[in-house]
Amino acid sequence: MTTAAYGIDFGTTNSVLASVSAGTVDTVTLDHSLPGEWAGTGFDQVLPSVIGFNGSRPTFGWEAKQQSAGKLEAVKRLFATDDDVTIGPRQLKVEEAAAMFFRQIQQAATASGVLDTLDRAVVTIPANSRGKARFRTKLSAGLAGIEVLALINEPTAAAMAHARAIGQNQRILVFDWGGGTLDVTVLQASDGTFIEQASKGVQRLGGLDIDQAFWAFISRRVQGIDSWAPWEKEELRLNVELAKIKLSSVDTYQLPLPGGKGHIELTRPQFEEVVYPLIERTREPVDVCLRESPGRIDHLVMVGGSSKMPIIQRFIGELVGAEPNTGVDPMTAIAEGAALAAGVLMGTVNDIDFFVGTEHALGTVVHNADSRPEGEFSVLIRRNTKLPARATDAYSPVHDMQEQVNITVIEGDPALPIDHDDNVVLKHWTVSLLEPRPAAEAGFDITYEYDVDGILHVLVRDQKTGTVMMSEELSFGAAEDKRQLPAMRQRLDDLMSGGSSGLDSSMPTSQPPTAGLSAASRASIEKARVKIIPFVPDGDRTRLESLIERLENDGGDENAAREALDREIRNHAYLL
Repeated sequence: MTTAAYGIDFGTTNSVLASVSAGTVDTVTLDHSLPGEWAGTGFDQVLPSVIGFNGSRPTFGWEAKQQSAGKLEAVKRLFATDDDVTIGPRQLKVEEAAAMFFRQIQQAATASGVLDTLDRAVVTIPANSRGKARFRTKLSAGLAGIEVLALINEPTAAAMAHARAIGQNQRILVFDWGGGTLDVTVLQASDGTFIEQASKGVQRLGGLDIDQAFWAFISRRVQGIDSWAPWEKEELRLNVELAKIKLSSVDTYQLPLPGGKGHIELTRPQFEEVVYPLIERTREPVDVCLRESPGRIDHLVMVGGSSKMPIIQRFIGELVGAEPNTGVDPMTAIAEGAALAAGVLMGTVNDIDFFVGTEHALGTVVHNADSRPEGEFSVLIRRNTKLPARATDAYSPVHDMQEQVNITVIEGDPALPIDHDDNVVLKHWTVSLLEPRPAAEAGFDITYEYDVDGILHVLVRDQKTGTVMMSEELSFGAAEDKRQLPAMRQRLDDLMSGGSSGLDSSMPTSQPPTAGLSAASRASIEKARVKIIPFVPDGDRTRLESLIERLENDGGDENAAREALDREIRNHAYLL
C-alpha cells in the first residue's frame, strides 16, 4: 500500500474515485459488473449513483441500476429539497441514503486492494450547489466514515485535472455537464493557482433530462409499450441510454427491444433534433459567464458525460471561440482534479494550488423604512469570494424597546427581489436581545464565517456590551440535533451489514485538554472530547478515551499516538 490523497466525484448519475500518489493520478475501479454491451463506452471507471435493495441486502452501481424496482437514482438531486427518501420498502433520511453510497465507495475501494483505507478525501459539489446540499454532502460522507478535507466546486476540480497542460496567466472556461446539473465557470490560472472569476449553473439540467426526452421520443414509436412488464420497460430505458452514448460515435444505431421484439433504427440527426431544446438551454449560463468575465478564453474544458456529445461540443466551441481540451477523460476529470486538490491540502502535491470560492452571495434579510415588505438582501459574503471567508456587518432593531430580532440567512443574488427563485432562505433564527432599549442603542453585529468544507457559522454579538447573543452552525435536517447522529450512523452500519446494536444515551462530562503536549495533540484531544465523545455510544466512547489516555500518558511516540486518535476521530467525521 502507498500513501495517497483521494478525490471523490459524487455525481448525480455516476461517481468516480481518484487517487494521487508520487505525482501520478489514477482512478480506482469501484464496480466490476459493467454489462458487456457497455464495454468501450468509458463507463468502466465509474460507479452508477444508484442504490437499491434485493431483499434485505443493499445493492449499488450496475446491480442496482438494472433492477426494475426497489431502487433510488440521483439521490444528490434530492439534497436541496427532500428530507426522506423511499427505497423499496424502506424509508430513509436522505443523508442516510447518500451515506450508504459513500460507504459503498469506501468498501469497494478497500476491496480493490489499491488502498488500505479511505477515511478522508476532497469531495466535489456542483458550483451552483446551495448551502443545504453542501452541508448534506459533508454529513453523508462523514456518516460513512470519510472526513471531508474540503468541498470544492466541480469546475475547479476539472480545471485542476488539466492544470499541468495549462500555461500561466491563462483563462479557462469549464463547461461541466453531467447527469444532473450544468455548471459553467471561468477561471484564471496564475502562478499555479486557479481563481474562479465567474460561475453560473442550472441545477436540474443534464443527462437524466436528455434520457427522458429521448425516451419520450422512442416510446411513441413502440406499439403496445403501455402493456409491457416493468422489467421490459427498464431494459428498454437502459438500451435508450446506451443508444444516446453510442450515437456520439456512430451515425446510426439499431436499438434492441426487450424480449426479441425487434429493433428500431436511430440516427444521430434524429437524436440531435430531440435534444436540441436542452442544448439551447446551455447558452444562457455561458453567456452570463462571458459577460461577467469578458476576454479571450484560452482553454475550453468540457467534462461530464453529457459534454461528450458532438452537438454540444460544436455548440459550446462556437459560443466560446475555442476547441475543447482533450487531455483528460471527461468522465473522470473531476475526480482526478479533486484528488490533486487533496494532495495540495495534504502537502503531497506542490506544483499547483487552488482556491475554493462562493458561487452565490450570502447575507441576511433587513427591513428599512423604504424597503419592500419582504425586506432587502444585505450582503455579508459576496459571490466569488475566496474561502475560508469571514465578514461582519452592523445592524439595529427596527423598533425601539424591541425584545428580539429575526436573523435570516439568505443565499443568492442581491440584485434580485428577495422572493426570486434564485434567492434561497437557508435558515431562520429568533435571537433575544439583552434588554429592551431604544433602537439606536441596541445595535448588534452579525458575523458570517464560511470554511472550505462548506459550513457556515453565524455569530451575533451585542455592540454595547460585546455579549455573544447567538453562536450557531448552519445545519439542516437530520443534523440539527447532533445527539441523533450516532443512531443514524448505527442504522447505516446495520443496513450495510445486517447487524444491530443499542446506543447508550448517557453523556460524560467534557474534560479540558492536557497541557504538556504539542498544540496539534491538544487540538485532537479537544476535538474528541468536545465534538465527539458527548454524542457517541459507550463502545466508541471507551475507544476514544483509551486513545486519549495513551496520547496523554504513554510517554512514547506522541506523533504515532496522535495519528491513532486522529484516525478514530475521522471515523466520526459526521460530528465534526
